[in-house]
Amino acid sequence: MEPTHTLIQLTDLHVREEHDPWPTGDTLPVLERALAAVTAARPVTAVLLTGDLTEHGRPAEYRRLRSVVEQVPVPVVLVAGNHDDRTALRVELAGLAADDSPFDHVTWLDGLRVVVLDSTVPGEGHGELRPAQLEWLRAELAEPAPAGTVLALHHAPLPHGLAAAREIELRDRAALGAVLAGTDVRIVVGGHVHSATAGTLAGIPVWTSGSVHVALDSLPPRGTDLRVVVAPSLSRIDLFPDTALATSVPLDARPA
Repeated sequence: MEPTHTLIQLTDLHVREEHDPWPTGDTLPVLERALAAVTAARPVTAVLLTGDLTEHGRPAEYRRLRSVVEQVPVPVVLVAGNHDDRTALRVELAGLAADDSPFDHVTWLDGLRVVVLDSTVPGEGHGELRPAQLEWLRAELAEPAPAGTVLALHHAPLPHGLAAAREIELRDRAALGAVLAGTDVRIVVGGHVHSATAGTLAGIPVWTSGSVHVALDSLPPRGTDLRVVVAPSLSRIDLFPDTALATSVPLDARPA
């Protein structure tokens, strides 16, 4: 059975200016290689960039990222992360008017609805959803989409096994679950914790993608609270008529 829609999710890009690379290297070439692999693969419906698109939220960082994103031959859906600046993201990357309100929006892809929620709290690492955002989501989901809905946000509504990740998780997952219960949402996707994890919320699959940047080591040595490793990845989300499938795809792996 062929999937009806295939989405490629890249998250936590943390793009910096060219003169200001990470000690582990510049993430933009990794993103370029990832997008080249997407272009060479089977037909892709869209690319989801689920937050922390830049490191500092600076206009120059978004312009550098835009030089790559604008070459993608399929729709690109943008999500704000806690490292992002809403106004700079809108103006420099999305080509929209300046606005610092939550970056919530909807994209339609051949009958599939992708709803984006801005879970960021300016100046903070954890995530929250305002009551007005949940009411907006409830109203949007009141009418089912022909091919169902994918919900994308930066802070995936899941707990985490590591204390360091729990400190910056989405707060009050139950409130979001109450809105999603019984709707046509087929999968919820997010990022933020730099590790591939899966769970459920209100009976709906939830997927957290690994990062294009460094990965969180989910099995750090005893006595180590936090360790990261250079292991970039992306996610492939396939929608079938009766299910959704999320696959973690390593980047820079050596063919054997």
